[in-house]
Amino acid sequence: MTKEEAIAKAESRWYEGKSPREIVDFQLYEDRLCMPLPLYQEAVETVLGRPVFTNEYKTPERLIAEYEAIKSADGCQAEQGPEMAL
Repeated sequence: MTKEEAIAKAESRWYEGKSPREIVDFQLYEDRLCMPLPLYQEAVETVLGRPVFTNEYKTPERLIAEYEAIKSADGCQAEQGPEMAL
C-alpha cells in the first residue's frame, strides 16, 4: 500500500464499528498504519491479551506469529466443540 493509499484508508475511518480482531486481521499485515495508533494499540492488546509496546511494531513478524498462534488455537477449540474447549 502506498502512503497515499494508507492516508485515504485512514481518512475513510474504516476501523469504526470493527471488532479488535477485525482491526488486527487487517492492520497487522499492512506496512503502513491506516488508523490512529492508540486505537490500533488497543486492538492489538485486546487480541493478544497482553500489553504491547510500541517498539514491538518494528518487528511485526513476532506479533504476526503470536497472533497466528492465537488464531490457530481458537480454530482448534472451535473444531473440538464447546464441551472440549476448556
